[in-house]
Amino acid sequence: MPESDPLEPQAVQKPARKKKRPGLSADMPLSEYARAVMRVHFDELIRHEAGTRLGEDIEELHDMRVATRRLRAVFEVFAPAFRLKAVKPLLRDLRAARQALGPVRDLDVFIENAQAYQKENAVDLGLLVEIWQAERETARAKMLAYLDSPAFETFKTDFETFLSTPGQGARRFDPDDPHPQLTWQAAPSLLYQRYGDVLACEGLIAEASPEQLHDLRVRFKKFRYAVEFLRDVLGKPAAGVISDLKIMQDHLGQLNDAHLACDLLSGLLSGLETRHQSLPLGLRPDLGGVLAYLASLHSLRREKAETFPQAWKNFTRPEFRRSLALSLSEL
Repeated sequence: MPESDPLEPQAVQKPARKKKRPGLSADMPLSEYARAVMRVHFDELIRHEAGTRLGEDIEELHDMRVATRRLRAVFEVFAPAFRLKAVKPLLRDLRAARQALGPVRDLDVFIENAQAYQKENAVDLGLLVEIWQAERETARAKMLAYLDSPAFETFKTDFETFLSTPGQGARRFDPDDPHPQLTWQAAPSLLYQRYGDVLACEGLIAEASPEQLHDLRVRFKKFRYAVEFLRDVLGKPAAGVISDLKIMQDHLGQLNDAHLACDLLSGLLSGLETRHQSLPLGLRPDLGGVLAYLASLHSLRREKAETFPQAWKNFTRPEFRRSLALSLSEL
């Protein structure tokens, strides 16, 4: 946004925007705004490392994993600000961290959901939980090996250096080929690009496959992350935008989790049937609880799929577009 029009000498120069939080301003170069956002999530990653290693509170691992996801998302949202070659090693190391943490966290969710269903419905899911807990211990051993590795130490050192060095990895633009370089200049295109990516799925909503709905969930997540990363320099209506995006992401997340659990349970049941095929029926484990749990997941998956078109209709209402535009109008 120009501070004054050179063709209008009488124009009053606008004062610099006030920072809504120390360290973040819409007038910052896009790369340095992104670096400041990354600092928040990198510090979260480090803060939850000890708890993740200890393993007494599964939320520590959850928060550490979320931090790795958000760090990756910052690079994606603010990609125009960085040279890919310069940040590629960091992206590679982030991927390794996510791959180490992910399997343990996924099994935490599966186990937690199964135990909740078992408690609420008085069914026996002991065998299922036992199998998943054994898999979790194997995955946790691999995770700890990664956290103890020189690769993870190098990742932390390299990332700290990147965050502490203004300008590192920043893209340099040709003055004769102008591009938005300040945060307030780039924010509209960053947000509307992701909004457009979501709206592009309009034609799939009525008969979308699980894979297409999963892709849409990822698009919603990227859109929400973009708004959240810019929240400190957007107007107050951004809170409502984030709330609406979270509703959609949660709806699709529940559907996706149910779909993955259905596939996982179906494969597990098939394997158990094969494993115990030679045993007399009376000696085979009782899988009635697992079958009931699978049926409930099928029901949840269907319910979420059938109600999604209405959720989409609510999301595409004019009020959402107005809130998004008003959020940007205060830059």
